Amino acid sequence: MTAIISKHGQLLQLIYANAETIELNKPVGCLAVPDPPHECMYYAGWWRDIPKQPSNFHIFDYSVKQWVDPRSLQQVKDQKWSEIKSEREATEYGGFYFLDQIFDSDITSQSRIISASELGVDVDWTLKDNTVVLLSAEQLKELRMVLAQHVADCHIRSRIARQLIYDSETIEQVNLIQY
Repeated sequence: MTAIISKHGQLLQLIYANAETIELNKPVGCLAVPDPPHECMYYAGWWRDIPKQPSNFHIFDYSVKQWVDPRSLQQVKDQKWSEIKSEREATEYGGFYFLDQIFDSDITSQSRIISASELGVDVDWTLKDNTVVLLSAEQLKELRMVLAQHVADCHIRSRIARQLIYDSETIEQVNLIQY
């Protein structure tokens, strides 16, 4: 088997043929070399492994033999903001602490907490781990307030992150921002 590679060492195709047929099928400017031991390699006088891809956005640049991110600063900012919004949503709907217990905070649970807090009666409440606790009418009001603060905190953190993202002047600055 013979590998046809670009002038930068990129594997273009594998061919099994005699030398004359290989030469006839080799594009101009390309080389015919022994086939690589496995996929994900480039040729630099010998076959070398391509390093692990740093992210789904990176493409391997065979001319410089490294991964590069072709996105513009604005594209990186937009992607980072999308990631922050996803993290915010996961945190907001992922539960919160009250009375040293974890309560659900998905949309349905938020609605139930608000409704129960308005009843003014004690309620047996099922927690995130499916244990049940008795909450007084006053505790239900407190639960509602803690839920509201939990949601507000999630949004405050994401607004701060969004501002930092769009104020960033380099991709490196954007990549340092955490939710």
